[in-house]
Amino acid sequence: MLKELPLPFTIPLLNRDAVSTYSIMLMLAFLTASYLIPRELRRRNLLPEISDWIILIGVAGAIIGAKLGFIFEIWHEIWLPNVTESFGEKMNMVFLSWRGMAQKYPGQATGLWESIFSGGGLVFYGGFIFTFTSIYLFLRLKKLDIWRYGDAFMPSLAIGYAIGRLGCLVSGDGCFGFAAGVNIPIITMVYGSGAVMNSAGVNVWNTPVIESIASASLFIFYMVWARHQNFKPGMLVAIFLMFNGLARFLVEFLRLNDAAIPILSPPTIQLLTGETVPLTLASAVEKGVGEAYYFQNWHWYGITQSQNVAILMMILGTAWLLIGKLYQKESTPAKSGKKGKKKK
Repeated sequence: MLKELPLPFTIPLLNRDAVSTYSIMLMLAFLTASYLIPRELRRRNLLPEISDWIILIGVAGAIIGAKLGFIFEIWHEIWLPNVTESFGEKMNMVFLSWRGMAQKYPGQATGLWESIFSGGGLVFYGGFIFTFTSIYLFLRLKKLDIWRYGDAFMPSLAIGYAIGRLGCLVSGDGCFGFAAGVNIPIITMVYGSGAVMNSAGVNVWNTPVIESIASASLFIFYMVWARHQNFKPGMLVAIFLMFNGLARFLVEFLRLNDAAIPILSPPTIQLLTGETVPLTLASAVEKGVGEAYYFQNWHWYGITQSQNVAILMMILGTAWLLIGKLYQKESTPAKSGKKGKKKK
């Protein structure tokens, strides 16, 4: 793994002389989409010129939404509810300090602003929901057939997600799983010192690769068969919702994400002070047991935020497919994606 590539110059304003490998893979994902989308729009007799707008919205929406999703996911670490400070004191620490409540509770909290402006910390579903909504509103504003265009975007979304997940692998940004009880080439691995977050020599579940393989398989399914079947508009969107939701729901059992709905006893650790706190990388280091202890002793203990979203996606996709009978095929292919008008 390599988190950054050095540059022969310094980027003005940012004062950076290196670029993250994750950002390179993210750029590759969007370049792939910019190549595929206009060609698929032409094939479907839709308007290829809107592809530039879709890519622009996708880039902005993915980054902003993914970061907001990350903040929402770790909010319990940013705002500690069970501490003695008053509401005003918490507000002051969280919003007016770079490190937030971590300045007083280093093993339990993280800073809001340092999380927002960190190089990592992107949640796909935050980016997906934000981008999906933005593109929906854009197509509605343009009075275009939302679901015909949506179907045209799905193959690019699938391969873009697969490439983006490989970015997590290349940079080692910490979205891998906990210690694996088996050793399976590619599916499990040790994240080394060159990663943004290494696994301290522990063989962990390589969840980025698992998700990448799943999404690449969906891309192949789209390209080889599904996009040629002339289903009712929205079928490929429904398939993505169901497939991605199921894949993410299953992978979350292996990832290091806290439970939104606890089912089992959460992993905890007793600090040197005698206080029992949630097991985190920081709390393991603070006790002095080492980073490896965290990966070896963490476990899934309940439905995560991503699993909640995944369940909702599966329900929406399945209900939409069945109620709308999207599996039925149209008698003749549509000539245009413009509502009520044919393309001249």
